[in-house]
Amino acid sequence: MDYPRLAFWFLFILNFLVSLTTPQPAPRARYNRCSTSGNYTTNSTYSKNLNALLSSIPASSDLNSDGFFNASIGQNPDQVYAIGLCRGDLAVGSCHSCLNNSVQAITQACPNQKEASRWYDHCMLRFSNRNILSTMEGGFGFTVWNKANATNQTQFNDVVGNLLSGLRDPAAAGGVRKYAAGVANYTSLLKIYAMEQCTPDISVMDCGRCLDAVMTDVSTYCNGKVGCYSIKPSCVLRYETNQFYQLPADAPPPLMPQPAPTPVLVNAAYEQHSSLRGGGNNKSRTLIIIAISTASAVLVVVLICLFLRLRKGKQNNVGRTGSNLIDPILRADSGSIRDIIRCIHIGLLCVQENVASRPTMASVVLMLNSFSITLPLPSEPAFFMHSSIDPEFPLLHEYSSGTKDSSQSTSKSAHFSENEASISELHPR
Repeated sequence: MDYPRLAFWFLFILNFLVSLTTPQPAPRARYNRCSTSGNYTTNSTYSKNLNALLSSIPASSDLNSDGFFNASIGQNPDQVYAIGLCRGDLAVGSCHSCLNNSVQAITQACPNQKEASRWYDHCMLRFSNRNILSTMEGGFGFTVWNKANATNQTQFNDVVGNLLSGLRDPAAAGGVRKYAAGVANYTSLLKIYAMEQCTPDISVMDCGRCLDAVMTDVSTYCNGKVGCYSIKPSCVLRYETNQFYQLPADAPPPLMPQPAPTPVLVNAAYEQHSSLRGGGNNKSRTLIIIAISTASAVLVVVLICLFLRLRKGKQNNVGRTGSNLIDPILRADSGSIRDIIRCIHIGLLCVQENVASRPTMASVVLMLNSFSITLPLPSEPAFFMHSSIDPEFPLLHEYSSGTKDSSQSTSKSAHFSENEASISELHPR
């Protein structure tokens, strides 16, 4: 049985079943701000206007074209203004889903507050009793950064700074989305991904000013950090060493190739800083983020396949089925199995730990051309480890080396061991 192939299908089916039976968790909010500027009472006119406006956001057709919603409802003093924004690369369905979660969560997180804001990785939602439409606001902000440091912080900061500066103007002039994303090479193996976005209802100049403000926060709090996420009410900026957004099909090649310093570790933990102006207080706390990278998932699959492969080798040994090592296409030609097993035997002779015991090239040629030559018993190869299984069941038991007359041959077998440490560490040359 082909165990690696069986392992692949087992993991595929298991993943499919888990996706059907496991409910998807709600997206994690990056930041939640409840204003203390005023409260409303339940079932008041303001409460009814707010509920009506928020409930209309997820189904709004405006989200289908530019991922942006802004509207107001009611009359003063009970008028409500709301803004919803999805990240520029987000698909329509994901945009509706993210804002729907925001609508359900924001009034629970900020009950009876007349003004509140909620940010996710994929979307943002704000509402207020004052006019926040078409107005650039920078009075408060939020920044979260990866605690891991780049090894060459000066070079890393230069690459990040050039990348963010290069995205500023395209984002500000980005039309209906005011969104720009890009990637730059930090090393030959490590890239830096970044995105910048403004609410589309502000001007090009105001968008540029807002992005300048978040870039100042980035340089203040994220110096040398391998990941950073900074927010203002009217704009957002983020960079990471992993691809957190979807690249367009015609994306340009990475910018600014750099010489390669030592790669860095990412996704260890995050710290955050939030700020309020006008009597607000600054606070900082640590958030631990557990992230399983794609490389870790691949490693798990590889280890499972390796285990199954070792188990298969053990079965070949115990079951005396060395021919299972042979490709099924070659094994179908039963007349060639004896020749192939003989080649395996000769190969084991060539990798014996004692170099003096290894046959010369002339001897190998002679062994391959003549079945009348009795092959010696192979000794332990260089990678041999003592087995935890019974060594009396040899892999090469199927092939008996002896005289030309197979009926009179004396069976000689080579002891074979289970390699308990078959994972090699690779080192560069």
